[in-house]
Amino acid sequence: MTTIKNELEINATVDRVFEYYTNPDNIKESWPRDVVKESEIVSSQKSEEGSEMKVTREYMGKRDEMILEVVEKEQNSRLVTRKTEGPFQKWESTQEFQSNGDTSTRVSHTIDYELPTTGKIANFLSGSQAEDKIRQGIQQAAQTVKQKLESS
Repeated sequence: MTTIKNELEINATVDRVFEYYTNPDNIKESWPRDVVKESEIVSSQKSEEGSEMKVTREYMGKRDEMILEVVEKEQNSRLVTRKTEGPFQKWESTQEFQSNGDTSTRVSHTIDYELPTTGKIANFLSGSQAEDKIRQGIQQAAQTVKQKLESS
């Protein structure tokens, strides 16, 4: 299993940062287009425990979908999603939020994943390529969110 972690400080209140990060519509807005093409809710609830979202990605011209379930949500503190369907053997994303007073929030985002040994993704993506792509994606997404929230 591989773990990728990114941390940053955003000059915005924890409730604004948490709301932005936990809105599935914002996944496609913040992640690079070459990693995430679309994100949408597939259950009646939005980012509540048990709700599901679909993330469609594309890499080297090949598309695949991953269904993520919200397995833990603690308001203004923590969000954990886990893959229920998709190309990865395992995928779990943990986002933790810590308020630093009234003006800034520390965000820690950890992704634990395991590549499959067979299938589409295994055929065109090596371990180091996947790690580089996910690491670049998580960093770019964090910077995009930071810029958006600090400029509004």
